[in-house]
Amino acid sequence: MKLKIAALVVTLVILAATYCIFFVYFSLTDKHTPKAENGFLDLAAWRFADDGVVPLDGEWEFYPGKLLSHEDFISSAAQETQDWIEVPGSWSKRMSTLGVATYRLQVKIGDAASVYGLKTTSIQMSNRIIVNGEIVGESGNPAEKRTFEAMNQPYAVYFTLKPGWNEIIVQVANYVFPASSGINEPIYLGYAAQISELRDKALSHDWITVTAFLIMGLYFIGLYSQRRNDKSLFVLGLVCLSFALFTSARGERVINEVFDNLPFWLFLRIQLFTAVGGGIVLFLYVYTAFRAFCSKWLIRIGIVAGIVLALWTLLLLPWFATNLYRQLVTIYVTFSMLHAIYVFVQATFRKVEGSLYLAIAAVALNVYVLVQNANVYFGVPVDLLPPFEPFVLLLMLALLMSLRFSNAFKKIEELSIQLLKADKLKDEFLARTSHEFKSPLHGVMLISRSMLEDRRHPLTSEQAEKLHLVIGIADRLSRLVYDILDFSKLKLGELTVDPIAVDVRSAVEMQVRIYSYLSEGNNTRLVNRVPDQLPYALADESRFSQIIGNLLDNAVKHTKNGNIVVSASARDGMIEVSVSDTGEGIDEHHLPRIFEAFQTFDDTKEHRGFGLGLPIVKKLVELQQGQISVSSTKGIGTTFTFTLPIAHSGLEGSRAAAASQTAVSVKTPEYAFETPCYMNQQGKHTILIVDDQFLNLRVLMDALAPLGYNVIAVKNGFEAIDQISKPNKIDLVVLDLMMPGLSGYEVCQEIRKSYTLPELPVLMVTAAISSQDKVAAFEAGANDFLPKPFDLAELKARIGSLLTLKDALAKAVDLEVAFLQSQIKPHFLYNVLNSIVGSSYTDVERSRKLTTDLAEYLRGSFRFSHMEKRISFKEEFSLIRTYVEIEKERFRERLHFEYDIAEGIYNVKIPPLLIQPLVENAIRHGIAQRIEGGRVKLTAYEAEGDYWFIIDDNGVGMESAVMNELLGSGHAERQGVGLLNINKRLKYEYGTELQLESEPGRGTKVTVRIPAAFGGAAWRGEQS
Repeated sequence: MKLKIAALVVTLVILAATYCIFFVYFSLTDKHTPKAENGFLDLAAWRFADDGVVPLDGEWEFYPGKLLSHEDFISSAAQETQDWIEVPGSWSKRMSTLGVATYRLQVKIGDAASVYGLKTTSIQMSNRIIVNGEIVGESGNPAEKRTFEAMNQPYAVYFTLKPGWNEIIVQVANYVFPASSGINEPIYLGYAAQISELRDKALSHDWITVTAFLIMGLYFIGLYSQRRNDKSLFVLGLVCLSFALFTSARGERVINEVFDNLPFWLFLRIQLFTAVGGGIVLFLYVYTAFRAFCSKWLIRIGIVAGIVLALWTLLLLPWFATNLYRQLVTIYVTFSMLHAIYVFVQATFRKVEGSLYLAIAAVALNVYVLVQNANVYFGVPVDLLPPFEPFVLLLMLALLMSLRFSNAFKKIEELSIQLLKADKLKDEFLARTSHEFKSPLHGVMLISRSMLEDRRHPLTSEQAEKLHLVIGIADRLSRLVYDILDFSKLKLGELTVDPIAVDVRSAVEMQVRIYSYLSEGNNTRLVNRVPDQLPYALADESRFSQIIGNLLDNAVKHTKNGNIVVSASARDGMIEVSVSDTGEGIDEHHLPRIFEAFQTFDDTKEHRGFGLGLPIVKKLVELQQGQISVSSTKGIGTTFTFTLPIAHSGLEGSRAAAASQTAVSVKTPEYAFETPCYMNQQGKHTILIVDDQFLNLRVLMDALAPLGYNVIAVKNGFEAIDQISKPNKIDLVVLDLMMPGLSGYEVCQEIRKSYTLPELPVLMVTAAISSQDKVAAFEAGANDFLPKPFDLAELKARIGSLLTLKDALAKAVDLEVAFLQSQIKPHFLYNVLNSIVGSSYTDVERSRKLTTDLAEYLRGSFRFSHMEKRISFKEEFSLIRTYVEIEKERFRERLHFEYDIAEGIYNVKIPPLLIQPLVENAIRHGIAQRIEGGRVKLTAYEAEGDYWFIIDDNGVGMESAVMNELLGSGHAERQGVGLLNINKRLKYEYGTELQLESEPGRGTKVTVRIPAAFGGAAWRGEQS
């Protein structure tokens, strides 16, 4: 109780201090100006330039009930009703407030050379000003009731005066506002510039006040829209808006400048209703913000009284706008302000957050109300004080908000620390549980599969069935972990998508391949019927694959025998994709709840799920601006249909467009370059990178450039196949999985038709993250798999690892070269030595020549280091000639060797021991097995951009099966090691292969092709 009394005392002190300070200020600023007496005002001695404008206050001639003009005063017709009235002030003591009257004042001017002006403030409710018989300004239409038009709008007028006495007539009419009439506020006279400045000052004062209150009102309402639990913000915004609207209808009536031709009845209601409304919402604000310090009965009385006054304003004005009404409004608004200050003072005593700021703001509003009351009852100009009230209010409210936000921020910081700890614990829990879930589950699946595939200890059919059941349950539990994480992100709105142009057919084809592989044991056929010319869809690439994958997984589970068909079409700016199956179907009464989480309608143990796959599909489709629906007939099948926006572009994606090497994207790319793009750094290794996004290509090129790799960049699978078929020496392919036209799967399969895993490694990169995608990639022939987005350091490490594998293959090939060098068989040496010994008795010269040839052959065979990558064909041919001369000593006339070497071939650089072993094979395995012997011919020439070396014999020939066996990796006989090695070296060095043509009894033809573009020493060249 003591606290309330103290708060009341402080409130009264604040009120008294405010009024005292205001009146002291008014007294100090009140200039002593001449006053009119008996209708005359002598301003001959008034220095306007120094003393400023002068209010035309004092006794004016007053003519009630008449609207007189200058001519009426000349004829002296008005003298009969002449009276005097004090201006400013209401005429209610002289006549009825409703009616017409004329004011007249004669002003004596000493300086008639300047232009003068008049500034009105409030003349109720319409007026016209006549100076020296000339109408200079008016507001509304002061006339008899039938033509009367109310408009109490302040204005400024400008005119010239004559030396001596000048007549000013003001005609006034009021038929709409019974509370007061006449010239209620001063009329100011001064030089034109001074009057213009006075009007600008008044307008600025009002606009500043209106703007300040309006901005704060909108700010608090906007803040409430973000913090709906704090209703006091909304009410405080209404308080500010009420005062803004009230100010716009007072003073200079700036609302009339904003809304032209505003009806007077509406203007009057706005002016008075906003005053009453301001009091009502102030009561409400105090109650909503400081309920503990309010008296409920007092708040209710205040609100009820305000509602009564508001109804009076809306329904009974202007006819019942009496002086009593005006006084009640004044008392009501003032009391609501004092009550607010009283509550704020109480809150300040109790140290409530921000109450001191609100108390100061309430005092500023109290000053604002005081000025308005003084203007209404005493004619004090509303712009008497600078517009400090709104600035004080803004400052206090800003400090209040900053204090609240600061305290809230501190609380948030404390909560954030706690949440971070909890979040960390949650992350650790999820990580541990995920690990604890996945590792045992994967272990169970691996052990179960190993038991199923164990041929040493075959299982019974019953045991195998149970193990299949265990694997299925473990697999579904493993998928559940990922489904729950995805569903949680979707539910919390944390899962984001990155829409790009997606080739629907390529994406569907990838998923169809995956699930075809996974459903090999079922009698189910998966078909991709998405047309080639279908436009691209605007979707997240990985999430689109997830949608198709989930729908196919659902179809595979419920289709034991039959077809699963994926089709698509473009319709009304959307891509419509359908997944249809001929499976079990769904009961009609289950369809409305098919997309609800944790709903499953399959009672069989084999297919019972957790009910998250389809809800995730629905959320993902809707997240990408699409819709999904389902239709099903029990026993016939089910069709899921979803839509996604078309990726509008200048070109529509299709397999044909990709085949013609046309780049397609959702819009003209900001960054693009011509492909194939070659980055030749004379490096040891050449890498082919394949991606349909130019930005990804550039990132990979920039990442590989510092490592010194030669890079070939292409934008689709067709360009990749074209590069691989060319005589480029490619050591590694970095291949994007999801591409238009040819997918990464298809490109990898094409590569594996010609190259083994170590001969040409493939690193598959993709946004797909499921284990099925990885399995399918490895099934297609990938060496490694890297999910997007990837770390460049990891990419470089994987590339380095794969190139090391490739180099290991090269070293193995080199070791085989060394092994070939050691293929000088003891039987061969024995025969040659016997020939030398035998000749030494009969033909010494022949013996010497044979010894020299053997020495040269041995020196030529052993002098090629396995580190020496290139020799000239001239050196290789010299070794061939020596070997042939030695063999002729054994075969005599049975061996005929011919050669046809084109000009310039001798200087061609080739790998050592590339042609000689082929000639040796032709002699030993072709000619030697014929009693009559035969012919071996070596042909070398350049044609079609390649160097051609052909070894042709007419020996025994061979079957096609034997030819395949000679070049196959499984051939283990030593006689085949040479051909196998040469074939590997050709593929490793040039990307070409040996060409064998043979027919039993007709001989064999071996062709070696070396691309002339390499010059025998291309990028890998001599520096290798």
